[in-house]
Parts: sequence; structure tokens; C-alpha cells
Amino acid sequence: MQKLIIFCVAASLSLLFTTPTYAQQASATGPSQESLAQVVAPLVQQQGFSGTILVAQRGQVLFHESYGLGYRPTADTLRNDYHYSIASITKLFTAILILQMVQQEQLDLQTPVVQYLPTFKGQISGTITTRDLLIHTSGLPNEKPKAYAFPTEPVDMVLDVLDDKPEAAQGAFNYNNVDYLLLGLLLEKLSGQPWRTLIQERILTPLNMQETGFLAYGEYPDRFAYTYSYGKRQKPRQDPLFYIENFDAAGCMYSTSADLLKLDQALYTEQLLNPAAYALLAAPGAPELGFASLSVWNYNYPYCSSKPFIMERRGGILGANTVIMRLPETGHTIIILSNTDRFDPDTFGNASNLREALIRAVVP
Repeated sequence: MQKLIIFCVAASLSLLFTTPTYAQQASATGPSQESLAQVVAPLVQQQGFSGTILVAQRGQVLFHESYGLGYRPTADTLRNDYHYSIASITKLFTAILILQMVQQEQLDLQTPVVQYLPTFKGQISGTITTRDLLIHTSGLPNEKPKAYAFPTEPVDMVLDVLDDKPEAAQGAFNYNNVDYLLLGLLLEKLSGQPWRTLIQERILTPLNMQETGFLAYGEYPDRFAYTYSYGKRQKPRQDPLFYIENFDAAGCMYSTSADLLKLDQALYTEQLLNPAAYALLAAPGAPELGFASLSVWNYNYPYCSSKPFIMERRGGILGANTVIMRLPETGHTIIILSNTDRFDPDTFGNASNLREALIRAVVP
């Protein structure tokens, strides 16, 4: 049900950027709004893109436009302030909380998970660490689609999934949601607070991210981009209702492009993470793991002559397809939030893909 979700950044820890400005003004060193529009417009038309695109440099917005419909029966046109299901971009929020625990010396990434969560001692190997969960090298199995047919608490979801055999050997990359459900439970155990409360108190409130929250079955914020899937059909079909809250720490959040830019900019300061904790997040991913790092994919993009370093986080659940890309060397941020499967955030090296066309438009 959930697509693989991918990649992300690196950086110069000395850069402290200013608070985001949301006026559409071009940076003196970056591409103009007009030049970005020339890249975006034909792809939007050719590919039937529906969603919101934001490009910024050092927090200053260069391009911010929306296309398509948020709710088709009423022809509700999408605007820049619409809320989107961000799917597995949620995992980045969870990883930030984990790294906050590390910097507070409440958690060691190399300590076996079962030492923190003894409930799972009989089902999780005593050698699987918190780092394994963050980077998807636990080898643990993934959930079945039926797991979203009825409401399930995270601990019950995990226990049910762990009845299956591991899908891979520990140490090999194996993307799954159970890793992050366990991280949510770990956060709750160490803090004594619900995962959602931690997200609100430690990230959303300090950053004034008032347009970000948590989705539940049939419950949506105002100005919501309802999701639609084409599959092999010519016309889209609205995605069926399911218990998206079951994704919990792995994928149940919603946000706006402007709010995600606040998160991006905060990572250049010490509002969320100190330099040592940020260095863990920004460390280059191992090639043998597909450049996966701690909830993000960090790599040098090979299809531009400058080979810019990128920290990337993708998300995909049915028609919700999203990506946030951070290019710390140039200070660029690219955020794409889509409410249909016409946008595929999972391609790599495809110049006709919107995300890759924008990378090539902002760096040489």
C-alpha cells in the first residue's frame, strides 16, 4: 500500500539560514520564478500533475504554484495553502525525535531495541539496534494491506506483523513501516508521552507549524487535497477510505508546502538538533544500502556536473505522492506535494520526472 520512500541530504553545519520568507522573490544567485515556470509548465501539462510545488533558496521562495483539483466532484482548485497527506515524510519527523533523545543522552543508537522494548524480546533479534530501524536494516517484515481495514494500535500492529518471518537478513536494506512503528513505541516508552504529543510539543509548536497534523479515518483538515489514483485507467478514482492512522509514526501526518519549508529551515539551526545530532542525520548514505541514512537518503546527485549533495525524503500512499529535497551546498529546497499517482517520486535519473527536472534547474 505504501510505496518506497526515498533519499536525502548532507551539509555544512556552519550555515544558519534566516526564517523562511514566503513572498515569491527570486534570489540573486538562484533561478528566477520565470525560468522555473518554463521548466514546470510543460511537465505539468504533459503529465497531468496535480499538486503544489515549492522551490526556495535559503528560505526565500523562488517558485510556489499549485495545479489541479483538491476534490473533483466540486472542482475544488488546489491552492498553495492546501493540506496534503505527506505519507512517509512522517518518518523524518519521527527520526528527528529519536535524534533529540540521542542528544539528550536518553538513547543510544547502537543499543539493542529489545533493551528498551522488552515486550518484543521473543520476536525481535537481540542484535537489532535503533540505528537498524532508522536505516531499514532490521530485516523485519512489512505489514499486509489488510492491516488498514480496521483500527489497530501500533503495538498490536507490530505484534501481528512480527508473527511473519523476517523478509531479509539483518544488515541488508529492507524498506518497511514496522521499523518506524517500533521507533514510535520506543519514543513513547522513553518519554512517557504519546508519539503525537511529542511531535506537537517538540517540533510543530516550536516551529509554529500550525498547518501540520495527523490524519485519521474519514477525518481531514480544511483545504485538503483528497487523493486519487489512476493506475492503468484513463480517469482517476478517489482512493478508498482506510485507517491511515494505523501508519502512526511511519506515515499518518499531513502538512502544507510552507510548513515543510519551516521544518527544512529549522534543520539549518539548532532549533531541533544540535550539530552532533544533525551530523548523524546528514551523514552520507552507504552505497551498498542505496545511500539510505537515518530516515533520509543522502547522496551526490550524479546527473548534474556539480554533483550536488542532496538529502531527500519521499513518501507514497496510493494517490499521496510527496518529496522534500534539501541541497545544503547551495541552500535550495524543493518540495513537491501531489494528490494523484501521476507524479512518481520514486524515479532516479529520469530527466522528464518533475523532481529531477527541478534539481537540474536549480544547480548546474
